[in-house]
This record gives sequence, C-alpha cells and structure tokens, in this order.
Amino acid sequence: MKILFSLFFALFMVVTAAAMETPQSSKNCHCFQERAFNQQKKFAADTYLLATSFNSFISANFHVSKSQIVMMKMKGGVHPDDLLIGLYVGRAGKVDVKGLLAILQNGGTWKQILESGSVQRSADTEKIFQSIAAAGDDKTEAVEAVTEQLLEEFFGVSATDIVTFRKEGATGREITLVLLLERYGKPQTTALDILKMYTRKHMSWGEIAHFFGLTPKETGKLINKE
Repeated sequence: MKILFSLFFALFMVVTAAAMETPQSSKNCHCFQERAFNQQKKFAADTYLLATSFNSFISANFHVSKSQIVMMKMKGGVHPDDLLIGLYVGRAGKVDVKGLLAILQNGGTWKQILESGSVQRSADTEKIFQSIAAAGDDKTEAVEAVTEQLLEEFFGVSATDIVTFRKEGATGREITLVLLLERYGKPQTTALDILKMYTRKHMSWGEIAHFFGLTPKETGKLINKE
C-alpha cells in the first residue's frame, strides 16, 4: 500500500503542479467587509486584522508572497489549515507544496501523505507530523502545534511563554498578533500585557491597534518593517 501511494504521490507531484497555478472558485473565500476600526462597531474588523497579520507572519516564515497566500485561499480552493500544514510539511519534509495540496484536492489525506515514505522525517518534526496525521477533518490541534513551533523559532519565545499565553486564553493567531505588536509596533508594552488588554479589559484587536496608533491594515504590515 505504501509503495502504491508513493507512486501516486510522485505522479501528482509532476502532473498536477501546473494545474495548481490556475485559480478556481472556492467556498473558502474570505471576503472581509470590515477592514477599518470603527468605535461604534469595535470588534467588526478583528477577523480581518487577525487574518492579515497571520498571513504576513506565514509569508515571512516560508518566503511566499502574501498575495500568493491570499490567492491560494480565496481562488485556489485551498483551506487555510491545509495551506499552513502544507507549507510546514513541504519545508520540513523536503517535498513540493503544490504536489501535496494537489493530492489533498484529489482525495488524499495528510495521514496517507505522511505514511507514504515520500516525506522526510526527523526527531524534530516527528511530534508535529504525528499530530497532523491524526487530525482527520478537524485540524485545529495540528495547526496550533505548527503555529507554536513557528512562533518559538521566529520570535525566540519559549514553550513556557506559549503556555502562559494559552492560559490567558489566546489562540495561535492572537499570540502571533501580540508578538508582532511587541516587536514591530513598538508599543513599549509586553506581549502578555497587550494580550490582557483583550482578555481582561475586553478591548477589541482593532481598538488595541488604534490605541498604539495603527490601523488594521498597518498592523498586518508590521512584519514587513523588519
């Protein structure tokens, strides 16, 4: 079975890579209606702010343009979870991302891909690969595991720091945002204090960005200032 799937994997790596370049309609299109902070609807732009800042973070990590990430999600039919996992597995496993995503779009699963023998594995990635393989339809846990590793590597935060943010109730995207604000927004406030503005003072993310003199769009571009 593994041999057959390896052949299937190799075939799609070659045959379908070009097809991935063609935009397709998708139910995963996220068309944000609210992109500016509005005091009367202070939480309205939060979804956009978190998405654009996380896309910038992913772009910086994997050296893929932000516009390409957005196009793959909106018109390429790629679910955001699968895109992040695909970028991670592609880099860590030394395989072509487009080939991985093509297999998924043709009925394959991450479990089959990771068990095929075509993806290089190591002690450093094994725990996350196992989480991805076990994910099934709900990939939340696997995505958070990937995000945590990226955060630790990119920002130099410790696993203990991540646990502290988690205990405060933050998602991976929210941790990304507060670390971006701390490093690039120069608010002279710690990431944990910024997070508490949301969790304890009940400020919106748009409101927090506004407090530090940033629009949601500018917040999404903070990482580009590095």
